[in-house]
Amino acid sequence: MMGMIDALCDLDARVVLFPVRHHSPACARRVGSLIRAMRPAAVLVEGPSDFNDRLGELFLPHRLPIAIYSFVRLDADRRHSAYYPFCVYSPEWQALLAAKEVGAAIRFIDLPWADMARVDDVSNRYADHGLRRSEYVKQLCRETGVETFDDFWDRCFELDADLPLPEFLRRCHHFCLHSRLLEEVRPSDRLREAFMVKEVRRAMDEFPGRILVVTGGYHSSAIRERLDGANDTMDEQPEALPEGTERGIALTPYSYERLDNLRGYDSGMPNPGFYHQVWQDLGTNRDSHRTLLAKVATTLRKRGQPVSAADLIAGESTARGLARFRGHETVWRQDLVDGVIGALIKEERAIGLGHPLLDAVHEVLRGGERGALAEGTVLPPLVIDLRALLERHELQPEMKSRDLELNLEETPARERSRVLHRLRILPVAGFQRTGGTDLIARTDLSKIWERWKIVWTPDYDATAIEAARYGSTLAEAAAAKLAEQAAAGDLKAEDAATLLLDASLAGLTRLAGEFLQRLADLIRGDSDFFSVTKSLGHLLHLFIHDHVLETAGRADLASLVRETFSRGLWLLESLGQVAGRDKELLAGLKTLLDAFERCGAKLNLDRVEFVSVFHRVGEEKRQTPLVRGAAAGTLWTIGESDAATVFAQLLLFSDPEHLGDFLTGLFCMARETVQRHRELVLSIDRLLAAYADEEFLTALPSLRLAFTYFTPREKHHLGLTLLEALGIKEAKSLTRLEATPEVMARAMAFESRLFETLRKHGLRGAEPH
Repeated sequence: MMGMIDALCDLDARVVLFPVRHHSPACARRVGSLIRAMRPAAVLVEGPSDFNDRLGELFLPHRLPIAIYSFVRLDADRRHSAYYPFCVYSPEWQALLAAKEVGAAIRFIDLPWADMARVDDVSNRYADHGLRRSEYVKQLCRETGVETFDDFWDRCFELDADLPLPEFLRRCHHFCLHSRLLEEVRPSDRLREAFMVKEVRRAMDEFPGRILVVTGGYHSSAIRERLDGANDTMDEQPEALPEGTERGIALTPYSYERLDNLRGYDSGMPNPGFYHQVWQDLGTNRDSHRTLLAKVATTLRKRGQPVSAADLIAGESTARGLARFRGHETVWRQDLVDGVIGALIKEERAIGLGHPLLDAVHEVLRGGERGALAEGTVLPPLVIDLRALLERHELQPEMKSRDLELNLEETPARERSRVLHRLRILPVAGFQRTGGTDLIARTDLSKIWERWKIVWTPDYDATAIEAARYGSTLAEAAAAKLAEQAAAGDLKAEDAATLLLDASLAGLTRLAGEFLQRLADLIRGDSDFFSVTKSLGHLLHLFIHDHVLETAGRADLASLVRETFSRGLWLLESLGQVAGRDKELLAGLKTLLDAFERCGAKLNLDRVEFVSVFHRVGEEKRQTPLVRGAAAGTLWTIGESDAATVFAQLLLFSDPEHLGDFLTGLFCMARETVQRHRELVLSIDRLLAAYADEEFLTALPSLRLAFTYFTPREKHHLGLTLLEALGIKEAKSLTRLEATPEVMARAMAFESRLFETLRKHGLRGAEPH
């Protein structure tokens, strides 16, 4: 074992292996120093070897962080992608810069990601999977009294800035070797290591001088063993990809938010903003925490949460005390976080919930850096096509947000809409539909229109580049993305209808035709009322607006609308009581009514069947008041019932626990009809007037929900109608109460109980007015 460590640490060897933890400032600083001192003939870096012919792009004046983005299409419906991110303190980045500075040859030596995508789906290639999963690391954390691998790494490698390079290498190689010994090495790692050894040997043949190999420390010992002839199974190679497999690689902007593993990304080091500050302060300032604490105060003030100088002093003092207690003089990342919690957060924090002060600390420690690519970077064909389309249709995103309204009856607007919907499907950041015609919401159908918000965002370039894995043109990429979604094994009718609608909105007529047939098959086998009626809603949109959307196969679409409508009715009648889904249930019933009203004559929908089903549902005593109210409202709306019948049904649900639910269903389905019958308002008023205060309080929540189906103007009109019917003619307008109805009702109930108690005990008191 010691022989292996000695071999790994031999700085005079022909091939020197430098172990790194990705995104470690300590490794970045020392690998740069070693290259400048060693001046090797070649520097070989863990990175995608299929980017070697474009290495020059890395040295353009980009703003970091950036990433190499690799993608592959393994079959018709499976696309995979991965990232090799670089920030200013990444060891790989500093190795590249130092190698260029000393004139060394530079090569990436890792197996192209597309070649291992079948066996390794880890999307961030510069993460710490090998080290994080090691039982050895977990045991070290327990022995040294730290909580996480990140804390252990900081304590042993980042904190001691003066640790000599030989000692650093010995410590790091020792740690990485033992982390590997207790674990079963993944097949993908063995494939990569075999490939890296081949690349090292190729460099040894090509360059007569010394070679420095910079890889994740987890791989160092395996590479050393293979180079020395031990355990050298050079026949290990990935399964060949089929001829014509789509694959690509490009640079893309990245961000510290994506780099931060505390944000849920499998991305290596936590709190990149902290290490960025440490990197900037190298050699000039060992109190980086003070700069960061000042940034926390600034962040809080911007949020309207000022923090005093005394608070900052208390936080820093606590952090310094924790650092000394933990055995280091420099206040480090976790010391700063714990210092703020201990000194400034006085109230108890619920588990899993944040705190404004702690949120500000993590925001500062995360950092806000976002990358940008320099001019001259080779872009994927999709990005070039996208830029041309945006320019042609005057849709380029700009720093200032703009709203765009499109009348889809006009051909140019329809073409612009299709481009925007393709961007939404992928999605490319900066394009958001914010309004427009909505059949289900019963908006004005005299003009078919959309409103979009277009604005440049820092994620625009990255999302455009990363969408390139779906195709080389915008139309091709959007179609591929929808096809990928359609291939999901658990696709329901509702999902397929959404895909059909998206394909139609994006002008992908061939795909829309395919989805239409797929949807027909799914609907015939779907027994979920909610899924089927949501599908019907999308089909209605397509059918009503076919002249605008140019939906493929109009006759097929009409037939499917008719079939979906009938299936929805059948499922409604067999639907039992459903708890907790009232909103979805009413939406489904409303869709059936919309289909009947808007397409009944054109599609020859069976009126007798429709009326019979809603009669039976409305008379089913085991059904909920909500559904029975909706059935009554539906029949009233289409003229198959009258006010007298509805009033009679209302009396069946006059108890406080059921009245509001019945009215909710009624108002949802018959909002316009209800407003024409002031007798209904009077009937409801009489029922409520007969309630005791406690009964009214019981009924109030569901009553309020029922009346939300009316607009404020409509509710105002209903209130005036009621006052007029009661003979209160001087009421010109209704003012808004300062207190909520619930508060008023509780006050009335309290008064009622109070005066009842006074009467019970023979005490006199003024009656409430």
